[in-house]
Amino acid sequence: MKRVILVFLKYPEVGRVKTRLAAGIGEENAVEAYHQMVCRVLEQCRIASPDKIVIAYDPAERFGEISEWLSPWLAAFPGELTWLAQNGGDLGDRLHEAAEKLLEKSPGAGVAIIGTDCIHLDRNLFAETWSHLEKDTDAVYGPTEDGGYYLLGIRRAHCELFYDIPWSSENTLETSLSNAASAGLKTRLLAPRIDVDTVEEWNQVKAGVSGRPCLFFDRDGVVNRTPGPGYVTREEDFHLNPGIAEALAWLKARDWLAILVTSQKGVGKGLMSGSDLDRIHRKMQRELATSGAAFDGIYAFTGEPDCPHQPKPDPEMIRTAAERFFIDPRLSWMIGDADRDIEMGKAAGLAGTIRIRGEKVIGVAADCTLDETTEIADTFERIL
Repeated sequence: MKRVILVFLKYPEVGRVKTRLAAGIGEENAVEAYHQMVCRVLEQCRIASPDKIVIAYDPAERFGEISEWLSPWLAAFPGELTWLAQNGGDLGDRLHEAAEKLLEKSPGAGVAIIGTDCIHLDRNLFAETWSHLEKDTDAVYGPTEDGGYYLLGIRRAHCELFYDIPWSSENTLETSLSNAASAGLKTRLLAPRIDVDTVEEWNQVKAGVSGRPCLFFDRDGVVNRTPGPGYVTREEDFHLNPGIAEALAWLKARDWLAILVTSQKGVGKGLMSGSDLDRIHRKMQRELATSGAAFDGIYAFTGEPDCPHQPKPDPEMIRTAAERFFIDPRLSWMIGDADRDIEMGKAAGLAGTIRIRGEKVIGVAADCTLDETTEIADTFERIL
């Protein structure tokens, strides 16, 4: 069964998102809260390792701005990514139409439909949803404490699941289950979670969406075997170092972010194309995902004239990632195998730096030096 996550979201602008929350914290703060929640939800979608993520966006005419806004959080996803404009009508109309269009292209897929109001999603909830759908369940619901639901899992777009429902009310889930039962559809319930609509609910979750700790990774010589003086230019020459998958899994289990910041000037020198680099990183992400974790973001200085990033040791890539992923540099670390990596981490004001000892001459001291990448997780157990 193909595993798909269908995410409903809106372009973040005042008066269109988190309006109930805005009444308590102000409109600008509510939009910022929405940014943070979307970042967190898409992080959980990546961790769940679906085959496909579909973004159902609104309004349709803002597609360019929406895709640019979401790019930092979706660029590291190695699976299939597609976009679907929401059309008019009430929520039931939009949900039903999007589900029908998706299942037309992917018949028999297990679809988990979510919004962005619940940040407490995790890979186990998605796995449980897909497991139920693979058996004899027609609809899987994730209940919220206010009477609605944060997730709907389906394999067919049954009309009864979308129409004659009192949306955004304390009876949304109850009516949905009743309609499903009347139609002879079998349902299952996941563990309850909270949606964030009020100040009280926001206060319960805001610590988990801002000021996040992150470990920034250099690539060649740390994440993968060093290519020596050259570059990895083909995906078949990219080989993960031992201990990296375990280190990422360790970080994710403790709610850390992991972001790759790498210099790949082989693109600018014409030794490989940008597409070649993308294929290498997709292979990396797919291999890491099989171990339950992958990078949340990938930033690469390519040496091309139009590259948006600055070369190491300039801290621009770290600072850009920190802003977009709501990271606290004072809680974060850098790991690399060269002086420029250590200098970059120090210039960004990170809490600490780790060096993987290799053949490169050491001219700048790191806070910690390791002989092997297999030591990363154990080292963080000791120093944090």
